[in-house]
Amino acid sequence: MKELNIMEATVYTSPNPLTLICSLNEDGTTNLAPICFVSYLSFNPPMIGFSAGKQSHTGKRVRETGKVIVTIPGESLAGAVMACGSSTGATAHKVAENHIEMKAVDSSDIQIPTDTRLAMVATLQQSVEVGDHILHICQVDKFLGDEEKKGLYAWNGFGKVASATEG
Repeated sequence: MKELNIMEATVYTSPNPLTLICSLNEDGTTNLAPICFVSYLSFNPPMIGFSAGKQSHTGKRVRETGKVIVTIPGESLAGAVMACGSSTGATAHKVAENHIEMKAVDSSDIQIPTDTRLAMVATLQQSVEVGDHILHICQVDKFLGDEEKKGLYAWNGFGKVASATEG
């Protein structure tokens, strides 16, 4: 075996489920951030966690509002997901700029992309600094799924975004 850095290690664990973290911008619009640092944390209560860089606009908005929807985007959003990852929601309106069709979610001000395989509507419970990121620990209030849609995965250490059958 050879010693690896973290970016090389991500290639060994590919594919990784790709999520779009949906948060509420100050103007009431939805911000989208592609993040692979996501994990289930507990069955009872159902909890998930995601890490975002310390300077992340998305992380800041989740900490300020206490609300988030973690989604698994459908395969039609592959190009848009890559584009969303190349700008910050602090200065860009990613939904409009990438022409992403959105839909409302009952009991939330945050919208999600219409092409979504899984949506986890969640409430922030705790934020923990972990190195150069902040771990957001969230209790899932509700799961919404569409088994007809294929979710996206990050392949080859985030070098490619595709469904599991395309990778």
